[in-house]
Amino acid sequence: MKAKNKTKNRKKKKQKKLHSSLAFRISSFYNSMFATWLSLSLVVILVLVMLFTFLSMMDENQPSINHIEESNNISELIEQVNSIQAGRFAVIDQDRTLLASSLQYSEDDLSIPANPYIGLQRRNDRVYISFEKSLWIQGRDLILVIYNDISVFILEIVIIGAAAIGIFLISTGVVYLRGNYMTRKALGVLEELVVKANNISSQNLNLRLNVSDSTDELIELALTFNRMMDRIEKSYEKQNQFVSDASHELRTPIAVIQGYARMLERWGKDDKEILHESIQAINKESKNMQDLVDKLLFIARNDKDTLVLVKKEFNMSELMNELTRDTEMLETQHIIESNIEPDILLNGDRDRIKQALRIFVDNAIKYTEPGGKIILSLTKDDKYGIVTIKDTGKGIPEKDLSSIFDRFYQVDSSRKRENGGHGLGLSIAKIIVLRHGGRIKVASKEGVGTRFRIFLAK
Repeated sequence: MKAKNKTKNRKKKKQKKLHSSLAFRISSFYNSMFATWLSLSLVVILVLVMLFTFLSMMDENQPSINHIEESNNISELIEQVNSIQAGRFAVIDQDRTLLASSLQYSEDDLSIPANPYIGLQRRNDRVYISFEKSLWIQGRDLILVIYNDISVFILEIVIIGAAAIGIFLISTGVVYLRGNYMTRKALGVLEELVVKANNISSQNLNLRLNVSDSTDELIELALTFNRMMDRIEKSYEKQNQFVSDASHELRTPIAVIQGYARMLERWGKDDKEILHESIQAINKESKNMQDLVDKLLFIARNDKDTLVLVKKEFNMSELMNELTRDTEMLETQHIIESNIEPDILLNGDRDRIKQALRIFVDNAIKYTEPGGKIILSLTKDDKYGIVTIKDTGKGIPEKDLSSIFDRFYQVDSSRKRENGGHGLGLSIAKIIVLRHGGRIKVASKEGVGTRFRIFLAK
């Protein structure tokens, strides 16, 4: 017992681990995707801020640069650079010797950058970046050095970067925790499905999944599982009912046979009348049992999909004429009419189709009072041969119409033994028709009669 409990606990832990792993993988995937796109977005924003800042610097210095480039000679150039109030500029020659400068304050005591084109310097807690631009004046190749204070820009970048990192960490954390929670909650129906599927047995077929917390495709999964369980429970109940009804049907003839056997044992040896009565009763009940067993075997073969039909083309009109003649010969208390179109050919098992039609005819005769009318007809359309069996009998109550093809179902149970039926005939007839790709339509009204229309595929 302890070993079994340990095994069950191990299975539950394994299922929970698998469920957690799936939730972890899903939430991690979406979290990493979110983190990737958020990172790219923040990097793009940072690059755009840097680009905008440098463009602003260039735009701010452009008027002074244009003024310097308009110089006609070196003396004018030096004078122009030295007189600039806004901005930091210097002019150097190719030997990187300073010729002119607009740097007027000690805090701007900047050196000529050692590297051509661009340089970076720090002076008095300020950071400067320098760019170089070529000048050609009086046949000399000079260089204009432009200095820009980027201290505030760096501070802005640090603040923006810190804010971006904070947003990134908080966002990814919230997305991961919330996503993991939502994923686990959404997949909870799967865990419940596994648990309940493992606990299903014949004693608790009423287990159903809770769909109140499910959404989207998972609620459809839960509903599908519940509908499947409804069908299983209904089928199991029908099977139990089938076994119960079959046992009940067999119990009566067995009891009768046993009763007459005891009579034979006590008095049958000396009393010929009792002997004759007992033999007749036992013979009748044994035939009744044989008929019931044959019907049960037929239904069982159909349920197991081992029912064999020998299909070939045959003349349905001839079969209907044969059925009409047999009915007229055997049944003299009812009026038999027929309306049969000639030369209608069908493909199917002729004997089984006749068996099904005989059931419908017998059923019509059984529930039609003597002197009533039975009408047999055969027509066709593009797809089907259509057999109609109509009577002027007692009819079927509307509440019973949906159940007349159920096994062991009888509209009037009080007439069951009197009419010698088991409530299996229409079930067998329906099986045969459906096996031939056909369908059945029923119309009935109490006190007026019943009409069966059987559509048999060509």
